[in-house]
Amino acid sequence: MQNYPILQKEYISINNIISVHSNFTKYLDWALNHVQNIQFNSSSAVEIPLTFYPIAKNIRIPSSHMAKNIMNGTRSFINNTARDGEASFWQNTLHRGNWYPWLWARGRLEKQNYSNIEGWQYYFKSFTNQHSLITSNTLSQSTNNLTPPPENVKLFFIYLACLKYTFQLQDNYIQLMNDYRKQMQWPDISSVKILAVQIRRGETCTKDGSKTDREFFPLSYYIEKIELLLRNNDYEYIYISTDSNEEIDKIKECKPEWKLLYLPIDRQQFFRMNENANKNNRDLHTATDLEDSCRQYPESIPFIVDSGLADLYFISICNGYISTLGESEFSRCGWYLQMAEQGILTPYIDVNSGKLPLDMNQRDKLLLI
Repeated sequence: MQNYPILQKEYISINNIISVHSNFTKYLDWALNHVQNIQFNSSSAVEIPLTFYPIAKNIRIPSSHMAKNIMNGTRSFINNTARDGEASFWQNTLHRGNWYPWLWARGRLEKQNYSNIEGWQYYFKSFTNQHSLITSNTLSQSTNNLTPPPENVKLFFIYLACLKYTFQLQDNYIQLMNDYRKQMQWPDISSVKILAVQIRRGETCTKDGSKTDREFFPLSYYIEKIELLLRNNDYEYIYISTDSNEEIDKIKECKPEWKLLYLPIDRQQFFRMNENANKNNRDLHTATDLEDSCRQYPESIPFIVDSGLADLYFISICNGYISTLGESEFSRCGWYLQMAEQGILTPYIDVNSGKLPLDMNQRDKLLLI
């Protein structure tokens, strides 16, 4: 937000000299109040879609449509609509059968032909009669004296509020997060700061990085960026979001003094890029298709979705972030959720070399429709 509406590659430490930064919490408080007033009270409603793309996009896309509806004074609901063009594309172009029922709840419900909202409700309370009011963790003002953001940043704060509304996990998932907290020995977040770092390998590259479908960064590069944020902030712990046991082990070996946190999951269950992957028209290699893999092997869906939700949850309760923000929708989702949860623009580094992490002049960099 240093040159709003463009966020630069790095924000090394909190800088409250910048007016939008110093007022971030006030603007978000206004947006949270505004969003919940419309979502809970508006007499008009518009249906919003789900997608066959992975779970992070199923958080971003409904939140994006919700933000557009909020700007029009309309609440949102989920029933049984696919994202525009997806049902035909899935069936007629990709030849993967019927888009319905929603991919990411297949095998999880007793009912075979469930609707989108029935599948959604397996994971989330939002857009159901279980939803709750969204309130700021640091409510700074009474609702009678809220500070609206400037017009050119209003959509940004409304979108953060919509993400916070959307990411209301079901009770059994909150229990799962609490179980993970205990297993990781997660510290008291009221007294320590935690830096989140996402290092994605899995289906996007081979283990040695010799084949990849996107810009590849060795672990040494991540360590360099971690050290930069550690020098400029008082982080005590580092949460490593990764699908690679090898990267965790290498960090432990290289930096034994670091206090690491990471999900206690079986990372061998993640899909991997085929060692024989062919080059594509971008002179990179073709990643393993996560959606099609889960379509073919629906028994993988619980692990893929649950690990993704857990990573997003723990990223959101951290106080800084290093990831491929310019490239990955999952990374952006975690980043936005962290801002929404913390109520501030937390320090971050986008490790991608060329793309900006957020240029709000480009629709798909903020809203994902």
